[in-house]
Amino acid sequence: MNESDAVDALTRLGLSTYEARVFVALQRLGTGTASDIAEVADVPRSQVYGAAEDLEHAGLLEVQQTTPRRYRPVSLDAARDHLRERFEADRDRAFDYIESVQSELADTDESREAVWTVTGTDAVADRIVEAVTDADDRVLFGTARMAFFPDVVQDVIAAAADRGVAVQVVSESEDVIAAAADRGVATSHITEPVHPEPPTSRIALVDGNAIVLGVYDGSTETAMWSANSRFASVLTESLETWFANELDI
Repeated sequence: MNESDAVDALTRLGLSTYEARVFVALQRLGTGTASDIAEVADVPRSQVYGAAEDLEHAGLLEVQQTTPRRYRPVSLDAARDHLRERFEADRDRAFDYIESVQSELADTDESREAVWTVTGTDAVADRIVEAVTDADDRVLFGTARMAFFPDVVQDVIAAAADRGVAVQVVSESEDVIAAAADRGVATSHITEPVHPEPPTSRIALVDGNAIVLGVYDGSTETAMWSANSRFASVLTESLETWFANELDI
């Protein structure tokens, strides 16, 4: 990382560009006047005063009341704590507001019939976690690879089983079966591998009305999901019937 990268990172944490440049310059100088800072930071001296005042209010620098004024940064540990608190406070305020207005204008009929896609292994895992977390009755999860059965998915499946949900993990992978069994989850070992096209990465069927179906093209995982829709109910019923007939579960 260079100085420009550091300035960019600080702006993402909530500082203005001038504030970030002044802060970095003071870390290099140790202490300095507005003229010193302007020369090092490539910030007009007239802008240094305002940026320094804002940094002082944020608890990131101290001011010596001399003529001319001198500035020095707080310790890096203190600065890190102040920036973290500021970031977390802004984040909490933003998400509190978003939560308060979430779905207030949503078309509920459209939402019930929606089919969505998510891309990326972590995003697919998050969608499975959310679906299984909401499970009340039954969950069927299947994958052929441990890479698609990370701890976060194992945890939520085990938690569902612990609260009385009927959970079944199916796989041709002995490692997947062993991992699920170690969590106390019922398993079914597929002895004759299934190779659908496109290749399925993992599948989660929840309560007969929610589905997450992932496919992997060798580099990227993408999943289709739907919940509380006619599409989800029909496809889930069809797949549950297939699994029951093929695997006797």
